[in-house]
Amino acid sequence: MSVRPAIYYTIAFFILLPIYFWIQPSVKPASALEEKQESLLKLSGIDAISIVSGTESLRFQKSKDGAFYELTAPPGKFVPRDLMDAMVSLLTGAKSVEVVAENSNDLAQFGLDQPKSVVTIEAPGQPQPIKIAFGNENPTHTAIYAQIEGIPKVFLLGENIEYYQSLMFQWIEGKQGKNA
Repeated sequence: MSVRPAIYYTIAFFILLPIYFWIQPSVKPASALEEKQESLLKLSGIDAISIVSGTESLRFQKSKDGAFYELTAPPGKFVPRDLMDAMVSLLTGAKSVEVVAENSNDLAQFGLDQPKSVVTIEAPGQPQPIKIAFGNENPTHTAIYAQIEGIPKVFLLGENIEYYQSLMFQWIEGKQGKNA
């Protein structure tokens, strides 16, 4: 048996090994990607949220002691605190999202020319309230088109926000809980 083939294979191995690592794409773990995502709204907290959907509206804000959120409008109605907390968590925890249009002149295609709802957020450290308009669902029905007032981008947010809004209005109308 000859030693020559073993030498050739060893040389070929050491020549091809760096080429393999050079062309191999680097794979980053998902946790590293999540850490790099910034908060969409960059909020440290929320003092109050107003939601307008068609002719209906509601507002909840932190209690005077800041311990929990309470419904302030419409007066005499009820929405569970955990539902308000969930909405706040969604908005403060919203990460960078898919931008579907950088500068859309035709908001009608996203349902943002006449939004289904508008959420106004009052947050500490924000000189003005943040208004987010919500339009139509995307074609796969997994997200909703949204636009922050003053920013021309149209982006997608998970449908949980719209779902929580609809639950809040159901509570106000008495279609949830004890009154159902």
